[in-house]
Amino acid sequence: MADTKPKPASHTMTLDEIRSVLSDEVERLRSGDSTAATANAVTNAVGKILSSVKLEMEYLRLSGRKPDIALLNPPDEPAK
Repeated sequence: MADTKPKPASHTMTLDEIRSVLSDEVERLRSGDSTAATANAVTNAVGKILSSVKLEMEYLRLSGRKPDIALLNPPDEPAK
């Protein structure tokens, strides 16, 4: 039977939110509430997110366009 539950809306994190996720994971690891494998998975995922942003920025630079990347826009400053 297919899963008919609605999926949550996608949310693009800000750099501050990403830093918070990483900081929280370090604290959980230090306190023993996380494992090295979980911390590695979190940092690996964050690295892939940031690599994709870097790749997008390089592509836009090479194509002569200005980047408009939600992750890089402060929360109080919507994308233009």
